[in-house]
Amino acid sequence: SQPGMAVWAGSRFYRRQAIDINDYYFYNMSGTGGGVEDVELGFGKLALAWIGAGSSSGISSAPEPDPENKAGFSKMSWDLRLYDVDVPLGKGELGLVYSRADGGVDELGQSAPDSDGVSITFLHVRDHLISPDGANKFSLQFGTGAAKTFTSGFEYLVLDGDTYIRPDEPGSWRFRATEHFVANFGDAFSIGPALVYELTDYDDESGKVHWASAGVRPVWYFTRHLSLAAEAGVDWVKDEGAGTSDSLVKFTLAPQIAAGRGFASRPALRLYATYARWGDDFVGQIGGLDYANQNDGFVYGIQMETWW
Repeated sequence: SQPGMAVWAGSRFYRRQAIDINDYYFYNMSGTGGGVEDVELGFGKLALAWIGAGSSSGISSAPEPDPENKAGFSKMSWDLRLYDVDVPLGKGELGLVYSRADGGVDELGQSAPDSDGVSITFLHVRDHLISPDGANKFSLQFGTGAAKTFTSGFEYLVLDGDTYIRPDEPGSWRFRATEHFVANFGDAFSIGPALVYELTDYDDESGKVHWASAGVRPVWYFTRHLSLAAEAGVDWVKDEGAGTSDSLVKFTLAPQIAAGRGFASRPALRLYATYARWGDDFVGQIGGLDYANQNDGFVYGIQMETWW
């Protein structure tokens, strides 16, 4: 009765969603586990998976965090998806995730708080936008506690130059909206814009963090293999805990050689030059030691991109 149903176990990239120009996976439950997918319901398909993750870190919430004094962290998630559902102007997907994160005990007996949470994601996909290989994806997400990452893993933060797993407070939550599309206009031009808005309440002394991002990558094709890509973007972040609110803008030019025409044609070899400028609130936080006292910078180099 279910010839198309798949049963799986192991480690895999699991039904993840990304904005290509940012390499940003806004919905990524990849990990190790097992489940069933492609269960036909008549009006759509169903998938259910259990996915686990483990790592170790110093306790960032300890009175004096020590990056060397580590404890184990574990997280498990149940992921339920309803997808390939006909909706106006395309296909819809609804995802429901329950996650639980447990913090272990370090050598001093300190532990991070345990938490659980639930997230819900709605994804709308419209294929054949403008061109046969074009597509538009719009998403809305809301998650609480351990599920607010919209991933199977953990969130990290930097304290005094050291990186820690960030415990998910039980009352924390996140809202996120994304919109992006890719379209090819004949053999001469293609474009891929992206928008992201995110609001996070960490339910601790750091308060809320607002993030908005917008960018676009146009590509002009001169021959089958030679093209010019450009990219412009702006990000704005307001961090109530840090008392900062500022933006970063950047612009890139990249002549490239690719396997063929089309926005997603890979592999691609690029020469690139990027100029970026950021506000005074971000001085010392962007560009590492090379730009510690500056609010702008210019870089250039060569890049290879390929997928399989």
